[in-house]
Amino acid sequence: MRCQDYLLIIVLVIIACGKENIYCNALLPSPSLLVSKRAWDCQTLVSVRKISNDDKSNIFDIVRGGDINFISRVKEGYNQRIAADPSFLSKSIIEVILAALTQYIAEVSRRGQPRIIPEIDFVFAGVLTAVCGKYYSMWRVARTVTSSDNTDDVIIETKESSNDWRDKIPNNAFQSTLLDGRTIPTLQSRLLSFIIPMPNLFKAGVIASTLGYGLTALLIHIRTLLIPHYVAATKPVSVIGASFYTGVFMALVSNIRYQLLQGVIEPFIDSAFNKLEAISSDRKDAILGKLKILANVKRLTIVLVRLGNGLLGSFIAITGMRAFGLQQLKE
Repeated sequence: MRCQDYLLIIVLVIIACGKENIYCNALLPSPSLLVSKRAWDCQTLVSVRKISNDDKSNIFDIVRGGDINFISRVKEGYNQRIAADPSFLSKSIIEVILAALTQYIAEVSRRGQPRIIPEIDFVFAGVLTAVCGKYYSMWRVARTVTSSDNTDDVIIETKESSNDWRDKIPNNAFQSTLLDGRTIPTLQSRLLSFIIPMPNLFKAGVIASTLGYGLTALLIHIRTLLIPHYVAATKPVSVIGASFYTGVFMALVSNIRYQLLQGVIEPFIDSAFNKLEAISSDRKDAILGKLKILANVKRLTIVLVRLGNGLLGSFIAITGMRAFGLQQLKE
């Protein structure tokens, strides 16, 4: 399997929690794949004009009664993100790895190395929750533009409702254009971009935390059966409380962090290095060209920035969990 196939599998697992709302701004299909669906808030009427005979069977596997299946929506959402940011795939892989790493570093920093084993229940649940929650946050508010993957086999005409305000809201509050790649968002639509993702982010946080702490509770129960004499140093975590806290955290803190990261900081880095590469190309610098120093420095910069973002999120999350009494040790 290719690397992007593994990524799509991860995406399907992590964002499945929001699939009934996925056809709104977060994963709005491009005009090349739109098919009429009454339940969609983002489009009102779509008509198919021509379909190749060779691909009819494939199209009808995707389109059933005017519905596009979940996997197709995820793939199209992935294409929209790649169209807006060609390095989205590599950033996604980096984000998954750093999510686990930064959460563990934060756990060690806040608890101390000697307390990692006694508090392993909290650590494991925190790392698992962080991987799911951080990647969904990244995916949900990533910059998007209409995918450029156009085919000659399917020609689709669309009629959009001029009264549908969701069409005028960018996926990321700081991206330069709307999904069409041309229209500049208004200030009001940019502000709404912070609010629209909140329900999905809250729901994803609840599910991610329930998965993390629920699985941990199950493992603790199994450990108790297999090793009856083992005495845990931690008190059982309220799964409901932890899930609600994580949902609110993702809807507010993660939402703002990833909006800024992907809409302001990374585009600034891309722009700065693109200018440097253009200068070095004009000067025909052989050393820079051969060693690709600028490209490697750019990758390292993005990794460090995402590392800092992950650490910040983990420290805030752990501090909040302790402050609200969701992680306590036995006296």
